[in-house]
Amino acid sequence: MKAKQEIPEAYREMLSRSVTKSYTEADRQRLGMEPTPKVQVFRQGCWTLYRCGTDFASDYDPVLIIPSLINRNYILDLLPGHSLIEQMKLAGLDVFLIDWGDPDAGMGHCGFDHYVSKWVKRAVRQVKKITGKARIQLAGQCIGGMMATMYAAHPELKNDLSTLFLLTAPLDLADSGLLAQWTATEGFEVDKLTAAFQGLVPAHFFHASFPLLDPKNQLAKYRRLLENFEMPGFKEIWQALDIWGSDNVDFTKQAYTELISTMYQENAFYKGEYMVGGRKVSFKDIDMPILSLVARDDHVFNEKAAFAIHDCKAAKQGLLDYHVIPAGHVSLIAAHPVRVHTYTLVREFLTRPEKLRTGAKKK
Repeated sequence: MKAKQEIPEAYREMLSRSVTKSYTEADRQRLGMEPTPKVQVFRQGCWTLYRCGTDFASDYDPVLIIPSLINRNYILDLLPGHSLIEQMKLAGLDVFLIDWGDPDAGMGHCGFDHYVSKWVKRAVRQVKKITGKARIQLAGQCIGGMMATMYAAHPELKNDLSTLFLLTAPLDLADSGLLAQWTATEGFEVDKLTAAFQGLVPAHFFHASFPLLDPKNQLAKYRRLLENFEMPGFKEIWQALDIWGSDNVDFTKQAYTELISTMYQENAFYKGEYMVGGRKVSFKDIDMPILSLVARDDHVFNEKAAFAIHDCKAAKQGLLDYHVIPAGHVSLIAAHPVRVHTYTLVREFLTRPEKLRTGAKKK
């Protein structure tokens, strides 16, 4: 009979910290999270624009990353060796990163139009001013990818961009997974659900449903930790991801309402009916080189949500690099060894000479 596995005390401590979400800044520092130095170059309200690294010389158009509104941006700079931003810097890119910070109740009226046409626009202009470059490369992760697509689809704003990089970015939210099913059901009236909130939808309200998107994985993650407890480096990446996953952010009430009613229930952006800066925008009009990386096992948005990018002009002109990676929503940039493939695709695209951007790869 197989001997019963002895449970290490250190495992019990990690389990307790995870379940109670009792992480501190000391935990982040001990793990070495966010290894890339960052310099604040602009701030407006709650959001901040950072320039990443210490060496800013680059032969390429600068990169501006728009993170998701749902979690903190450090998933893109998680740990040494597990950092997309670190890899971009090693490739010789000048990288800027938006930190959305913590919105306050006075920003409750700010929806996706405001985020894109006001704040992302301001960030783009600051990057151009700081670097002296006429155009930038715009990257967006998750919901940030949808916002980056809105910017690239705008008939005037698109002139700021040379390329578009989308990371697990949803465009077609109809039948895009469990969230689409839940929000499409009769009786899901977002105005009534949020009526008690003044300006902000609390993070705990929005994130309460996320564990239910993949309950099997939620239950299995502690078993995986125990089974791999002695594997070098496993505990560190496990805990870093757990810290990030529990570090949630409040939504402005307008952005939350639009995400549910306008994006999910009406699928307005996919249909070309959403207004940005007073103009209807359609991702089908995008005609610049695009890299779209999709997670095959994404539990937040399925591949159908991202595949819609094939309907844009850039795809028809051979300017779309589209890759489905056998990983999850987060693991494609953080897990070993799949992240190495992701990093390679990103480096090759963002440093590709302009004259070679035609005839893009499709996989």
